[in-house]
Amino acid sequence: MKRNLLTSYFAFILLFLILIPDRSLLAQVQTGKSYINVSKNVTGGTFEPGDTLEIRAAIAVGNFAAFSITQVRYNDTINANFTYLPGSLKIITNEGLTFRNYTDAASDDAAMFNNVNKTLRINLGRTAGVATNTGNTAAGGGTIAYNDKPSFYGGVCIMVASFRVRINNAVAYNSLITMPGGAFRYTQSAAAVTASFTANNIMVFQNIGVCPNFVGGNAVIENNGTFGSGTTRNRSASAIVPGYSFVNFAAGQPNDGSYGICNNSSATGATNNAVPYPDNSRVFTVWDIIGDHTGAASPTAGNPATTVGANGGYMAVINASYATSPAIQQTITNLCPATYYDFSAWFRNICSKCSCDSNGRGALNALFNGPYPPGVKPNLTFQLNGIDYYTTGDIPYTGLWTKKGFTYLTGVAQTSFTLSIRNNSPGGGGNDWAVDDVNLSTCAPDLLLKYNPEFKACAGGLADLSSQVRCYFPNYVHYKWQRSTDGGSSWFDTGISGVGTPSLVGGQWEYTTTYPTFIVSMADSGHRYRVVVATTAANLAGANCAYSNNTNTFLNVINCGVILNVNLKNFTGQLQQSNARLNWLVAQGSSISSFDVEKSLDGTNFNKVTNVQQEAGMYNYEFTDPEKLMSLTYYRLKLVAPNGMFSFSPIITLSNKEIDFEVRSITNPVTDYLQLNYVIPKDDKVTVSLFDIMGNPIKQQQLKGKKGLNKTELDLVKGLPKGIYILSVANNNTVINKRILKMN
Repeated sequence: MKRNLLTSYFAFILLFLILIPDRSLLAQVQTGKSYINVSKNVTGGTFEPGDTLEIRAAIAVGNFAAFSITQVRYNDTINANFTYLPGSLKIITNEGLTFRNYTDAASDDAAMFNNVNKTLRINLGRTAGVATNTGNTAAGGGTIAYNDKPSFYGGVCIMVASFRVRINNAVAYNSLITMPGGAFRYTQSAAAVTASFTANNIMVFQNIGVCPNFVGGNAVIENNGTFGSGTTRNRSASAIVPGYSFVNFAAGQPNDGSYGICNNSSATGATNNAVPYPDNSRVFTVWDIIGDHTGAASPTAGNPATTVGANGGYMAVINASYATSPAIQQTITNLCPATYYDFSAWFRNICSKCSCDSNGRGALNALFNGPYPPGVKPNLTFQLNGIDYYTTGDIPYTGLWTKKGFTYLTGVAQTSFTLSIRNNSPGGGGNDWAVDDVNLSTCAPDLLLKYNPEFKACAGGLADLSSQVRCYFPNYVHYKWQRSTDGGSSWFDTGISGVGTPSLVGGQWEYTTTYPTFIVSMADSGHRYRVVVATTAANLAGANCAYSNNTNTFLNVINCGVILNVNLKNFTGQLQQSNARLNWLVAQGSSISSFDVEKSLDGTNFNKVTNVQQEAGMYNYEFTDPEKLMSLTYYRLKLVAPNGMFSFSPIITLSNKEIDFEVRSITNPVTDYLQLNYVIPKDDKVTVSLFDIMGNPIKQQQLKGKKGLNKTELDLVKGLPKGIYILSVANNNTVINKRILKMN
């Protein structure tokens, strides 16, 4: 029994020496300040109004030799962005376990909160006196010795002064708020020391979560955020890991404040992660033996450790300490303004036996009395330009990888920022983690452009093209139509563009963009049309910030004039008690299978009102619109043949008041053929003239218009040089002038 006890004792001492391999490097006093978002601590999230934050200021005293400091106290301030949560003053261990609780009142224990000037004080250590005020004088501060509790392996005492605040509900989203820094004050070797902390800048930002879908290349330069791959177990240092010292993996490395990049996280190159604890093949005899995350068959399980000499992917492994140092940092340029980005990474807690209880006993000690053997849980903060946007929440030990991140919307003119991922957990005894697949990519979730894959039309008929845009975010509202004449190999702008107004439909933002109706010819057959969308007009004009899902509409034009010119004999309409009554006559033996009655209020965008099936032996048809006319209204028939081909009837116009002459729309800009839509109150002549910018006449053409809406295609600008021209449209004594842009 005695031999067994001695064996256990020496085994513990050996393990202790491995866990703390270079005690001479530990400073006698170390401090660090962090905070967790209690409201999002399980899943992670951004900072939102009403969120509760727990502030944690840690002080570690000792270097495994006799040492102490006196008059130790912590002071902090609550500013107008936050509300202090009563009764939250306490001292906790570096794992977040409560060690001492205090009231807010003065003169009853070692801490107090002053609700008048919103300041607080916590006296720490043995012999700590009662807090009579929140000033920073030495009186009342306690003594902390290296071997006091809470103890880190008997040689360092770690205390964490803690309290909670709530982000005020009145703080608006996209507000930058500041959390004051606070300071420890103590006496060391008769010298007064102040250890001040930098204030934290926090952005109050809507918690959208990780982007469901991202497109485009990853903007992180370190092998697209993967750290690359290789046949050597230890890779060289990384330019995007600035806050830690680089070391190769060994029995006691990476130590606190260091990192390594490897394809095998063992101390010796072993690959068996199932070996019992403790084992010399493990770093500190307890770390997991794993490979990286990139390309793993199971994203959560990750890849196994790479055999020495084999090619394997690399990951960065961080041994975090008290400092809230950046583990990842990089400046990103050429971003798209007003665009959502996915900023995320995969993390893994790699130690299941790194805890040390308040008596200084490690998780492998038979007398260990701690509640959580893995120890301090990693907790990371994502920053942009030094501003905190998101915290991962605590990352418990599960033996699995987990993805953490958020979706960020760039400003209307923002094209760059510096991204960082920093440590947010104080202390050692855990807080060891791997990171891989750091991602910053354009986020275009569920963007869906809906087309008819083939638009069948008759030569001489009208083509109606439209696209439904559906997306997860309501910001892809700028659109333009493009045409391809070579089967989709190259695309050019048609000059048709605009801004959609999305509405929320079934959890998605949706709008429809319609290409202006045009008369098709056989030369148009085979052309393809598509819609490109972007978040701003400037993004739409560029090549890198506009988006299309590579689907398009194929225009199939055939000579089916018999449907319109022979089969439809007549189409008329009249008002009947403010309702439109439509009549049409088809020829005997017509090949039409059905008629869609379509209606429009602008003469361009038509919606189906009803479908009328063709009946054998029936040639006269009629339909009365049940909706009363309130303004100028346009009707047409869509004549559908049995083979699916269709054409449109002429448009008839009905109104409950007198119709005025007007130009409804023209193609602008224009290349060779100009589409002109105009309305006249009766059958009459219309004169169309073209002038240069100086008013000199160039061409003129007479048109025979019918009452209502007329659509025609003119070649007035064909062969003319590019530039600005004046189009003049005249009917009786009314002349309407329009400026048009001719493009080559």
